Amino acid sequence: MNEALRLRAEIARLEVDLESLKRQLSYLQKECAHEFVETSLARTCSKCLQTESLYY
Repeated sequence: MNEALRLRAEIARLEVDLESLKRQLSYLQKECAHEFVETSLARTCSKCLQTESLYY
């Protein structure tokens, strides 16, 4: 039982960290001077890894 509570607390802490990292990545991608590498289906920035679909 104690192990389950510890795991739940760890999951909650990691979820908070994940949200923070997502915000940091979003900011980085918004500020990036993109250099895209394109395939027939998508283009991906080689600097910040933002991906955009080219398939409509």
